[in-house]
Amino acid sequence: MISPPGAAQIGTRLTIALQDSQGNTEELLGVLHDVRTIRKRDGSLASFDPNSITHWRVVKKVNAKAGFGAPLSMRIRELEAAATTTWPADVTTEYGNWLLRASEGDTRQGNSVIPTGARPFGDPGMEIEVALIEVANFYHQQGLTPGITVPLPAYTKLDEYLAAQGWHLSTELHCMVIDTSDFTPRTTDSQFTVKISDEPTDTWLAVQGDMALAKIMRRYWAHYISVLIEGQRVATGRIAFTGGWGVITRVFVKHEYRRQGIGRIVMHTLAEVARAQDCDRLTLQVDSSNSPAVSLCNSLGFRLHHRDRYRVLE
Repeated sequence: MISPPGAAQIGTRLTIALQDSQGNTEELLGVLHDVRTIRKRDGSLASFDPNSITHWRVVKKVNAKAGFGAPLSMRIRELEAAATTTWPADVTTEYGNWLLRASEGDTRQGNSVIPTGARPFGDPGMEIEVALIEVANFYHQQGLTPGITVPLPAYTKLDEYLAAQGWHLSTELHCMVIDTSDFTPRTTDSQFTVKISDEPTDTWLAVQGDMALAKIMRRYWAHYISVLIEGQRVATGRIAFTGGWGVITRVFVKHEYRRQGIGRIVMHTLAEVARAQDCDRLTLQVDSSNSPAVSLCNSLGFRLHHRDRYRVLE
């Protein structure tokens, strides 16, 4: 029997050929999600029996610039899938091609519906009116406010429909991308010490000020960056990898240390970690109302890929 892909291939793009006991064949192409599941280009998950694999191989990486190559709708689904994979929710369920995510302590990505199917509404597997009732019931049962993340412009009609049905806009995020090659090397400064770990320690979390999210972060392996001044942590950041993307989250600088270029140090360090992992492309989400963060990303060379509107029903 052929040796199937294992933990070392998780996050790698593969092609897997299968043959069942009746002689039927199938080929799957996508990013290995776990040893029995692959995430396809459209963001959906496909399960397979490792014992039915006839052969598999790693798909050679194509050095396309971040945010280019495939049709926009496919690229949006790819980025949203990367964000979902690297920030695993407490509870997930699927209604057609809608993925419902619920997480204690999270208020957006880990606690909202993400549509992944065909336009205009993302194919929830039922009439849109019924789907929204089911969504509201799901979140109320979890003791949470119903929320839907709407990627634009892919699901503009869904966004308009939700607005008409009383789902109000809570937050709009800019989903941004950059090639790691566009980062210039970080200049050293003896005032700052940079530490990198693979665990969100209590001291790292204390800078974030949100211990409740530790459970989510620990579900997916990542690198955790800290910037220290005289031994005190003043800034942090996180980067996780899947499908050729480095997904940046939780970049935070203590209030009293802002406007000193420390956020830029965090971002350059995250890019260095990505290069060390042979990752060519980075993505992040930033609140569009956070002008300093948006300005920092723009100045570093990040490009706006699409927008996410987070709508809630209260």
